[in-house]
Amino acid sequence: MTKAVRRVRISGTGSFLPNDPIPNDRLDDIIGPLTDAPPRVQKFLVNMSARMLADGGIECRHMAIDPETHELTHTVASMAEPAARAAIEHAGRKTSDVQLLLLGCPNYDYSTPPTSTILQERLGIETCAEMEIHSNCSGVGKCVQIAFDAIRLGRYDNALVAYSQHSSVYLRNTYYNQEKMTKTQAALRYILADGSGALFLEAVDDDAEEVRGEILGTYLESVGGKRKPGMTAGAGVADLLMPESPVPNMYDRGSHHLDQDFTAVNNDASPLLLEAALRMLDSVGIASRDIDHFVWSIPHAQLYRNNLASFTERLGVPIERMKFRAQKTGYVGGASILVHFDEMIRSGEVKPGQLVSIISVESSKWMSAGFVARW
Repeated sequence: MTKAVRRVRISGTGSFLPNDPIPNDRLDDIIGPLTDAPPRVQKFLVNMSARMLADGGIECRHMAIDPETHELTHTVASMAEPAARAAIEHAGRKTSDVQLLLLGCPNYDYSTPPTSTILQERLGIETCAEMEIHSNCSGVGKCVQIAFDAIRLGRYDNALVAYSQHSSVYLRNTYYNQEKMTKTQAALRYILADGSGALFLEAVDDDAEEVRGEILGTYLESVGGKRKPGMTAGAGVADLLMPESPVPNMYDRGSHHLDQDFTAVNNDASPLLLEAALRMLDSVGIASRDIDHFVWSIPHAQLYRNNLASFTERLGVPIERMKFRAQKTGYVGGASILVHFDEMIRSGEVKPGQLVSIISVESSKWMSAGFVARW
């Protein structure tokens, strides 16, 4: 006999930002100066860094860097752990209750074993199903879709979804071959930050008409089949193809640097995010005007302001429903939507019965992923 498809709810949220907040005027001290970068890069930073920070709308951010020793204070797994524990506790569960653990992350602690298993060990979970999703901003939506479907179909009764954004590993001055740096690579140091978020999902076992935190649908797409990457970071197999001294050769070329096509992001990211959000709502059968809160992956205030008019017009909702939320957290990449959602839930901003649309666009190869929930 075929089992009925079950409903799924979010019963717990959690987030974590490492170390003390860093004001803009302390950022260069924490990540270190670029004294050996090409003159054009240093000139760019002198002329543009203060403007970038002012236009970004970020007052402070968090980095997994010790301000005195400049060592990294967290790994990908250790940064995910506090958010995961907070979500489990918020759900009224224990770590031993977790049946499925999903970790999304753009980088990892080891090439092997998967970082998801390291998080499992840190949480003290002796046995569970686990999976690591290697992705940047779309990683949260990908994890939620897998967990949602697995619980709906009865494979598991619950799932822990965690996402860890460790940008600092790419941003410290000691990571670069500074002589090979470009202006865009340097500029990313004034945009990204560190943090993690988590959700605890579980099956709904009753027939209640309304269930707090119910996920109404998920969405995932990639439109990058004929588009060039908008963000790249090397140090993978494709960088190590040469037969002799592949790691030194990679460093000599600077191909391990994190880089972004800012022109493509400025022109395409927000329109692609908006179109994906509309398609997601259409797939769930909900009108955009009925959504009470839109939670976006928008990295800085200028990009938000530049696209606000088109967003409000196409969605048919007032600007109050789509706030820029990164002022005090910094832009935490893929973790941003979970960090902000956790803040909204715990502060009571999201009221019972309200609809929340949560979606991110990932510029690396132009993927979007998200979900819609009724709180």
